Amino acid sequence: MISEFIKLDTIETNVKVNTWQEAVQRAGDLLLKAGAVEKGYIDAMINKVKELGTYIVIAPNIAMPHARPEDGVKRTAISIMTLDEGIDFGHEKNDPVKLVIALAAVDNKSHIDTLARLMEILGDANILNNILRSKSPKELYEYIY
Repeated sequence: MISEFIKLDTIETNVKVNTWQEAVQRAGDLLLKAGAVEKGYIDAMINKVKELGTYIVIAPNIAMPHARPEDGVKRTAISIMTLDEGIDFGHEKNDPVKLVIALAAVDNKSHIDTLARLMEILGDANILNNILRSKSPKELYEYIY
């Protein structure tokens, strides 16, 4: 269940950032503070975008930064962060990003299972709109469950 991977301490709302790199860093910091990743994992997420492009901008308004398990994942976890203003990641169709969901998975199976469940949640337009409008981590958390 996704509830074991998303906790209140890995959610922030209405965050002010100036660049996509800062957005990924802040989302990664939530995973780091929760003990789910090592510091190098955050750098790896940023470097993946620099190397591979904006594939992490998976839908309008939504970016899902992640890296490989061997880049420093200690346990599977997800951080969720809404931005007070949209940030351009450089994606042709899906910018600006207003929701950053950082994923740390210990293996490919948990990565795929977690992504599938997240896509179910985010595929519901009402839930997504409520998440984007959330005023607090607690409010956002309640929309997920």
